[in-house]
Amino acid sequence: MSHIITAAAIAGHVVIVGRGGQVLLADKRDVLHIRVVAPLELRVAYVARREGLDLDAARRRVQAKDRARTRYMKTQYHCQHEDPHLYDLVIDSAVLDLDSAVDLIYLAVERKASRLSVPAEELGPAAGLAPYLGKAADFRAPGQSSG
Repeated sequence: MSHIITAAAIAGHVVIVGRGGQVLLADKRDVLHIRVVAPLELRVAYVARREGLDLDAARRRVQAKDRARTRYMKTQYHCQHEDPHLYDLVIDSAVLDLDSAVDLIYLAVERKASRLSVPAEELGPAAGLAPYLGKAADFRAPGQSSG
């Protein structure tokens, strides 16, 4: 599986769904890692509708898939697939509609691609930010005292 995923990534212009790509390709700066999540109840309803199952059967199917995914990532890659650090972007499909998710992904691809020429050691949370003009301080709500 790792050879197939790596070969596909080298060929370029591919979307790899699952299979540990977020771990196998973690060191590739030109890969965007996305995780799409939704609450269990919404996933169950979707599977029931899509596959024509009753809610109990759909719930068992979703939970079995979740367990299999967790087991696969743990045994093959020694990690938890829920770890947000494996991803560049996590999208909750219960909050954002499909068009909004696509817009965010497109923006993330553009922004990540624009930074590929920046040396890795210059990337990070403070990359490109000017120092504070004054003394750094916590944000205070209007009317809140500082002491």
